[in-house]
Amino acid sequence: MTKDSYRPPRLFTIGLGIAFFALFLIALCSLSQGIKWAGSVLLFIPERLGLVDTVHPAEVFEFDMTRSPSEVTFTRAGLYQVYTPDYDLLVISDQLAQSGSPPWITVTKAGSDEPVAVTYITRGLLPYDTPHAPGRPVLEVEIPKPGNYLLDYPTRQAEMSMVPDYVTGKEALIYTTFAAQLLILALPVAILLYRREQRAWQRSHEERVRSIKQFEKIRRLARGRDAESDDATGSSPRP
Repeated sequence: MTKDSYRPPRLFTIGLGIAFFALFLIALCSLSQGIKWAGSVLLFIPERLGLVDTVHPAEVFEFDMTRSPSEVTFTRAGLYQVYTPDYDLLVISDQLAQSGSPPWITVTKAGSDEPVAVTYITRGLLPYDTPHAPGRPVLEVEIPKPGNYLLDYPTRQAEMSMVPDYVTGKEALIYTTFAAQLLILALPVAILLYRREQRAWQRSHEERVRSIKQFEKIRRLARGRDAESDDATGSSPRP
């Protein structure tokens, strides 16, 4: 009678599996933030060279959407982007943009009914989106001049942020700097791989040459033995 070879899993193995699964979920949930941080690293040198500007934490306006409207003081004119990490709000924004409905937020100059242009951002997350604002941009707001403005939006249990838009119109330049930096980073690796392949080819070539020489040596020895055998028997040598 054979014994059963089944062994129940140990607690350490179970705990290790749970830990790996938890790390996988954390990495999956923070993937978008990781992409933005990677892009921020690649923007470091172009910013130092004065080619592009990046958003700093002090420039981020954060809003609790349980209260509306909110008043904001803009110290500079220009384009601003509205970010949100709320999944429902992201889906709603995409649906409203596809249907051509008005944006779900209105911006007016404080003390007047002067509206500010607000448009949808229909693209997805990109590496040059700022990591200092959670989520991705869904709306573009054009502030005509510095001052106080009122933001009116539907109240919900969600958060949103507003940041200066330094990238619109500079996408080609940003992608060019990304490609240049990645090429510079990949160049040493490519050189190492090329040299490794060259050494492997050289070793393979030397092995083939040695094999051919050994084969020729064995064939010459075999011919010599055949000639000696023919001389001993008095037969004519083989061709």
